[in-house]
Formats: sequence, structure tokens, C-alpha cells
Amino acid sequence: MPARGEKIRALLATGRIANLPTVCSNVLAGFWLSSSLYPACGLGSIGQDMMIVPLLFLMLSCCMIYVAGCMLGDAADLQFDRKNRPSRPLPQGILTARSVRSASYVLFALALVILFFVTPVTALLNEHQAKLLSARWTEAIQTHEIVFGLLLTSVVISYALYHKKNKPAALIMMGSCRFLLVILAMSFAHKTFLKNDPAPADWLSPHTHWLGSWMLIPALAVAAYTILLSWVASTESRPGAFQSRNILTFLLLTVPASSLAVIFLMPITEPLQYISYSIALMLCYLWMCYGLKALKTSKPVFVSRALAGFCLLDATLLAPIEPMAAAVCLMLFLIALALQRVAPAT
Repeated sequence: MPARGEKIRALLATGRIANLPTVCSNVLAGFWLSSSLYPACGLGSIGQDMMIVPLLFLMLSCCMIYVAGCMLGDAADLQFDRKNRPSRPLPQGILTARSVRSASYVLFALALVILFFVTPVTALLNEHQAKLLSARWTEAIQTHEIVFGLLLTSVVISYALYHKKNKPAALIMMGSCRFLLVILAMSFAHKTFLKNDPAPADWLSPHTHWLGSWMLIPALAVAAYTILLSWVASTESRPGAFQSRNILTFLLLTVPASSLAVIFLMPITEPLQYISYSIALMLCYLWMCYGLKALKTSKPVFVSRALAGFCLLDATLLAPIEPMAAAVCLMLFLIALALQRVAPAT
């Protein structure tokens, strides 16, 4: 029987805990971009500082969805891993597919409960936000947040169960997961009960007026980055070098350029913003080149480095708006690298 420490390490590896900082950085980027760039942000008089606690709960919910998806995927891939990746915890028998699958569904359910209640509970407990509500506490329920959360969960489950059956569709689903993660975080910045909102809505209304076309640019950049690294990850079990490295390099290096759209939408006015953006962009490109260099000899090493690189991409998107938020993404990048020493990222 496996020792307790061995089981804990197996759980950490199965849940891909090394990638959780990248989930948090995606959430932070989506929220801060939405609340800073939208012309009449729904936060208004509440301010971003009062959203820190609910934002942390949103990160927790998204991390639980991520871990649950990884665990469900490993349970579904047991037969494949027995042949191609026998060193993983499930093929070794350290964990059972049944227990991992059950744990994943529990995490999905808990994540959705948190997502459903985080805004109503924090709004009612916060004196300033509570004043914006009428007698009905149901006004604090944010249907648009729940809808995007359910969409994200559905795509994650679909990917976990069917990604081995259709590789092209799997790449799209994986990109959609990160895309919806950013969109969910963007939606979190807009509350239906705020009176200063330019298009107030009942809690049952879709409430997606804030989702302008420019909002899709950062989310699509994250999705494109996801698809490109997933392209390489889908070939990890095949022997030999990655065959389309030149195409991958060109496409990958174009992704950070999407951050220029943020600058055009919100012109930089402070020297610190120029400096922070230049530093973030330089670090992002340097890390990409470092990862692409590893691709010559090892696909898993490239994928691990590219996964940590999510944080640098998010920092590049945030630096022109809020250097401190970009600094948090850089800190999350370092945490991701440290966690990769504890548990594999892929």
C-alpha cells in the first residue's frame, strides 16, 4: 500500500498544482483589464480594492475547476497512460481511477457553489455594497457570472472526457477553457446591482453589454497561446522532435504583440507604465525563446516552460494599465516555477 506522503505527491501531480498560479494570473488579468478599460466600469464607486476578497474566492473556484479537470482527464486516460505514460500515479496504482473521478466531481460542485454565492455573500457582508441592494438579496446574484462559470465547467469536462478522441477539437476545447476563464474574470468586474452602471439590469438578465469587441483581444491572445502550447503537448507521447517548430515559433512570438491593443485603448501617460510594459514584454519574449530552445531536445520541458509563461503573457497585458498587478503576475510566474519542482506541470 502506498505511503501517505506518496499519495499526497500523487494527488499534487494529478491535479497539476504547478499550473495553478497561471490560472490565478489569467483571472487577475481578465478582471483588471475589464475593470480598468471599460469606459464606465460596473465597479464604479465600489472600486477594485473592495473586490480583492471576492476576487480571491473567484481564483479559488477557478483553481478547483482546473484541478478537477486534470483529475478527471487522468481518470479517463488510464488505459492510454498505462501504455504511454506508465510513470503517472494512476497507472502505478498509487491512486485509483474511481477515487480520482469522484474527487473531481466533488471539486466541480464545490467550485460552482463558491461561484454562485461569492458575490451575494460578499455584497451583503460589505456595508458599502449592501446599500446598493434593494430589499431583495437575490439582486446580488450575478447570472452572467454563473452562466460563464457553467460554460467553463462544461468545456473542461468535455475536454477531459473526449480530448483523446479528436485531436483538432481537443486543441479548440483547450483554448476555449482559457478563453472562458478570462471572460469569466472579466464578467466578475460588472455587477447588476450597481446604480452607476450604464445599463442596469435585473439579476436574471444576461447583462453582457460590457463585452465589447476589444474585450475579446486579451482573451483571444490567451486562447491562441494555449492552443499553440497544447499543439506541442499533444505530441509528447510520440518519439522524435516536434516537426513544425518554425511555424510554431512564428505564431507564438506574435501573441504578445496583442498587448499593443491595450495601449491603443488606454494610452500610457506615466513613465512607470512605459517602463513596466517594456520590462514585461522583454521578459515574455526572453522566456518564450528560452522555451523554444528547449523544444529542440525536449517537448515536455518546452510545455512546462510555456505553461509558466502564461503569467508573463498576463503581465505584458496588465503592465500598461497597472504595473503592480503586472508585478503580481511576475510573482505568480516564480511560484509556478517553484511548484514545478514539487509536481510536474504536464
